[in-house]
Amino acid sequence: MKNRILAELNKIEQEHEVDILYAVQAGSRAWGFESPASDFDIRFIYKHPLNWYLSLDQKRDVIEWQSGKELELSGWDLKKAMLLLKKSNPTMLEWLQTEDRLIEDKYFCEKVFPLQELVFSPSACYHHYYNMTKTNWNKWQRDSMKSVKLTLHLLRGLLCCLWIKEKETFPPVPFSLLFHQSVYDLKLKEEIQRLVEMKKSGAETIDTYSVTLYSFIELQMRRLSEKTPLFKKSDVVSSKEVNRAFREIIKNEN
Repeated sequence: MKNRILAELNKIEQEHEVDILYAVQAGSRAWGFESPASDFDIRFIYKHPLNWYLSLDQKRDVIEWQSGKELELSGWDLKKAMLLLKKSNPTMLEWLQTEDRLIEDKYFCEKVFPLQELVFSPSACYHHYYNMTKTNWNKWQRDSMKSVKLTLHLLRGLLCCLWIKEKETFPPVPFSLLFHQSVYDLKLKEEIQRLVEMKKSGAETIDTYSVTLYSFIELQMRRLSEKTPLFKKSDVVSSKEVNRAFREIIKNEN
């Protein structure tokens, strides 16, 4: 599959006349709880030749590409990606911290990776994950039969909130690392691990009621809804370093 993905990325470069600087797995395969039927979601960052950016025209800054039913590729132009990075966009930060990388231009990585700590806003990331979690929580409460997939998505968002609230750093992308380092109750860890194994085996609904797991979710959701955390780190980010990195990357011809 990797060779097929790289071939599709090469087609995108040729058809759209761009250079792909960075490409990663996303979704369940990046988080580590893909099922046999999971699609391949590939996300990438690309750049145009310099003159493309020196234009007054409004231009599309996203590329979407489908290859068969199971392979979806979606990318952001470099300028869009850098603007979102400056805003501490969690999706962008997840891409940068994903370990399963298909393309990683050395110059791009040298310029962009050091910016992650500079731009990180606990408040912006916390509210992103909290809003996502609240949506999943409302869906989850309505289901009499609990979906394995939805429960894992709910847990991932919830644990990201707890991680940011406690540590004021960006949470790990691999779900196993996230829950092993943020859940301290052994029984709860076992229940979450069981849920991951069910998802990876293709199970769609949870077969037995788990007092430990359900009580944890309900308690933490109630706590999160009662009080918004205050963070020490300032959300004011200087544009200077991000702008410099953007300019240097688009002018680099290697």
